[in-house]
Amino acid sequence: MKNAHDIIVSLQHKPQFKKILHYKCIDKLMSTILPAIRRSVKHGYIHKNILYITITAALNKYDKDNIIKTIKTVLNSKMILESDRFVSCNDVIIEDVILYIDHKPQKEHQLYTSSSHNIHYKERASGEIEISIEDEKLKEVAQTIQEIIKSGKDDPT
Repeated sequence: MKNAHDIIVSLQHKPQFKKILHYKCIDKLMSTILPAIRRSVKHGYIHKNILYITITAALNKYDKDNIIKTIKTVLNSKMILESDRFVSCNDVIIEDVILYIDHKPQKEHQLYTSSSHNIHYKERASGEIEISIEDEKLKEVAQTIQEIIKSGKDDPT
């Protein structure tokens, strides 16, 4: 039986699933960029053999040109592209790189947690335990807890 990786590898070379190969190649090319800039990459895609990258950071002209130069160096170097790291880029043809800068900050997605759900568990303890504590204050606290447990056991809710 094939695992998920084998199935994806066999599908990615079919024409209707070539986008899988494109996105794998884009991820490998993004790994050549500095990590600080890589975190601000909004998305990247290939259209008509041109790699488009959108970045949400404020970059100057020098940084923008440096990113384009780095990616073009990888794309033009046969030795780098033939390495095992860039195997997914062998079937993808990229002629040019265009970098867009989006000045809108990336939105952070927060998980929605509802506070309207009050979860109550049925008390399973019976409170039938012998309290053998010598300290009077601590013994009083333990007896209060025992009474709460016993009263919760009697309550059917």
